[in-house]
Amino acid sequence: MRNAFILILSLFLALSVQAQKGAITGTVYDSEGEILYGANILAEGSTIGGQSDYIDGKFSFQIAPGTYTLVASYIGYPDTKVEAIVKANETTVVDIIVSADEGGVDLEEIVVVEKALERSENAVLMLRKKADKVQDIISSAEISRLGAGDAAAALTKVTGTTIVDGKYVYVRGLGDRYSATTLNGLRLPSIDPYRNSAQLDLIPTSILDNIVASKTFTPDLPGDFTGGSVNIKLKALPERFTWSVSASAAYNSQNNLTDDFLGYTNPGVDGLGFLNGNADIPAALTDPAAKALGAFERGAAREARTDDEIAGLLNKGIRSLDNSLEPVVMNAGIDHSLSFSIGNQFEFGANAKLGLFATGSYSKDFSQFKNGTNASFFASPGEDQLIANYGLTENKSEESPTVNGMLGVSFRPNAANAINMYTIYSHQSFLTGRELRGDYDDYGIGGEGNFFSSQTQSLLQRELIDYVVSGEHTLVKLNNTRLEWAANYVDSEQNEPDLRFFAYGFDNGRYDINESLFTLPTRFWRDLSDDTYQGKLDITIPFLQAKSKGNSIKLGGLYNTKERDFNEVQFIYGQRREQTLEELEGNVGAYFGPDNIGIIGGEPGNNEIGLYLVDNSLLGNSYIGQYDIAAGYLMTTLEFGKLKVIAGARAEQTNINVESDIVASELAKETPDYDRIERNQAVIDTFSLLPALNLVYAVSDNANLRASATQTIARPNMREVAPFGSFGAIGEPTLFGNPDLTITNITNLDLRYEVFPNAGEVVAVSAFYKKFTDPIVSTYRFAGNPQFTWENTESGELYGAEIEVRKNLDFISPAMEEFNVSANFAYINSSVTIDERECELSRDVDPDFDCERQFAGQSPIVANLNLSYTNADKGWDGILAYNYFDDRLASVGAVGTPDIFEKGRGQLDFSLSKKINGFKTTFRARNLLNPDFRRFSDFKGQEYVFQNYKRGIEFSFGVSYSL
Repeated sequence: MRNAFILILSLFLALSVQAQKGAITGTVYDSEGEILYGANILAEGSTIGGQSDYIDGKFSFQIAPGTYTLVASYIGYPDTKVEAIVKANETTVVDIIVSADEGGVDLEEIVVVEKALERSENAVLMLRKKADKVQDIISSAEISRLGAGDAAAALTKVTGTTIVDGKYVYVRGLGDRYSATTLNGLRLPSIDPYRNSAQLDLIPTSILDNIVASKTFTPDLPGDFTGGSVNIKLKALPERFTWSVSASAAYNSQNNLTDDFLGYTNPGVDGLGFLNGNADIPAALTDPAAKALGAFERGAAREARTDDEIAGLLNKGIRSLDNSLEPVVMNAGIDHSLSFSIGNQFEFGANAKLGLFATGSYSKDFSQFKNGTNASFFASPGEDQLIANYGLTENKSEESPTVNGMLGVSFRPNAANAINMYTIYSHQSFLTGRELRGDYDDYGIGGEGNFFSSQTQSLLQRELIDYVVSGEHTLVKLNNTRLEWAANYVDSEQNEPDLRFFAYGFDNGRYDINESLFTLPTRFWRDLSDDTYQGKLDITIPFLQAKSKGNSIKLGGLYNTKERDFNEVQFIYGQRREQTLEELEGNVGAYFGPDNIGIIGGEPGNNEIGLYLVDNSLLGNSYIGQYDIAAGYLMTTLEFGKLKVIAGARAEQTNINVESDIVASELAKETPDYDRIERNQAVIDTFSLLPALNLVYAVSDNANLRASATQTIARPNMREVAPFGSFGAIGEPTLFGNPDLTITNITNLDLRYEVFPNAGEVVAVSAFYKKFTDPIVSTYRFAGNPQFTWENTESGELYGAEIEVRKNLDFISPAMEEFNVSANFAYINSSVTIDERECELSRDVDPDFDCERQFAGQSPIVANLNLSYTNADKGWDGILAYNYFDDRLASVGAVGTPDIFEKGRGQLDFSLSKKINGFKTTFRARNLLNPDFRRFSDFKGQEYVFQNYKRGIEFSFGVSYSL
């Protein structure tokens, strides 16, 4: 890989003599907004020019700096002339409309920009205007100005879209199982076992071309989306030699340059965040000899008193670990990032082109909060207020190094064929230290001088490698029939090596680790690996082109298979003859120190054992899974004057099989327990037929009325059907899977009116309604301790409205021409029936308990307001961006207890950049309002705060150079 990179870099540098040229690129449209494939564009008075290809309709060519008159010609239309200004080392975007009227018109002002066609804001609005479905699109130009570092942050600016936990997209209040994410049309898998939706913070914005959020279903899209299908389109390969480097630094007084940052002890990662083996489970704990002798079973410490072999293995096992269970206090640095990109296009013969592109980035961020609130409450029959489980003060710190990269190759042997290959790599690590201290009423610990305390250290690593090959082919002699195919292999992993948890109490002057109350000190090793293979084929056959260029039949299919392997190993610290925490006066370091673990005294045959390890792993907590989706579809697009009809259906076969390791263990026995096997298996085998009807009526040349009626589905993920309970941290209930879950069916109705007054401007109003049958919801599991699971309830519904405006402010005054405003607002209401058993028990506690709740993560109100300033001549670009979401359901309450909501909040960000020649400096201020991050419940008019903290205000400065 390294040698290949060096070879590519040398090739780029050897041909960098072309760098003093500029480039022109663009698309030719007719007056109806249809792309004209095969149009010729020449610089007047020369032989330099290009042809709009049959793949994406673009033309591009390199040319010396200067001012040119471009002549666009197409059979049946008069020649159209436009002026273009070309500068050295820059790309000029010239989109042209040719019409039956003499002379033609420009689609947009001639502007020198560094982005290719589909990255310009005017162009994405043209794509949106001609789309066969309700879409919202955000261009990379807008993403850059917003200062979004990843795809998740960029999507917060899309109408009706919010991001939960910094990475999961919710469209129209629906997330996880109700939103699909694709990368260049191929499904991006989730690497979180608790989520269906992909982690969008894995995708850096430096490699994005645009993001398209489709809000209505057409049969050529995945059938398992209801809120939205988000397609992340990667950068097109460059029209000319280009390279860039950038660096930035950020400071937050709450996060950076502090000396009280809680770090992970002996973190097991290098400076880039890659595991170095220190956090792996030691060989001494997996030694077959130790297992054969039962050295880590619960009774081993008693036997080790007289059995020297067991004592030796037990001693070796616990001493093979770093037994620091308290987070280390360290200094936090400055947030920083470095990135580069390089690309070029090479021409061979008359038409063949080869494009190469590579990008890479590294960043490290620090975040923390101190003195946050972490509490829990429950309802009791006959009480007018909630009763506290606990009320704790929380300190939490997280260090997160990230490495991303992409390598792409595109070959176009002629204007009608293209083959693309690219690889995306993303690696993230999260090193977290957490402390909780305060009253724990359930344990009877509280009052003056008394406290409960817990410490957690976790190291989470996520890695994704996506290998993709795709092709686009236009059969010109077959009426421009279009073939698009793609295949990929995604290797995704999530590792959580050596999660450390420790809790104790200080009550009435005594330190204690009470086994009957607390979870004993525990170490976890968890790893998940997914291997995903996908292939898809789309065929578009134009017909009745004399009537309309939009008439076509489209058919195709997709196959997606994912194999998962999840493993969990758990060791707890057993107590034998060690010095107690009380005897050590609360000295945690000494309690887990070398003089208090393993063999601490005695003589051979009469060993004295202190703290020791017990293998507390459960076969049922590890599982394997297979997730197969096969789909085929047929749809047609027909235009009848001003009316466009898009109709068809998609068929999807779903096969999900999950089984815990208990199954393999039973099958290995001479007489397997088949009832036990059945309890530890989940099987879903379902066929779904999904019809769709979309109507687009052209009210005028610049206005559309859209309506649609569609059927979609939602699937449970493998973790949700895996029948075991998994440990969270303090205050987080155990989650159990449910192997009886089924697929959800959804009926969708949508209406939108959209107007495009001028280039780059839009006004759109939308309304939508969704009916759910068998929706999957989180619910209380009826057991002694707080436990949750997932159930299919009877029904649910969601409805709402959206409005969006993008407008240049030149209507106020010509002096305001360089200012633009964009605003969007969404109102969403939802309800889902609560499980009948939960409702009955909850009303036993609270007779007024409401047996309906809104969808998790759904905000009734979502709004964005952006004011931007752009002066291309002087190199200034600035934006003031405000984002707001209303209260949203964060967690289901225990029986009879109100649900827990995340308090709505607004975020205000500012970005200003200045470009001088190839240099660009950028200043950003984020989270200027610094609102509380709060989770709460309302009960009989009183608010109960479950969690509360602040993120702090961040200031950053960056510099980049591009050619």
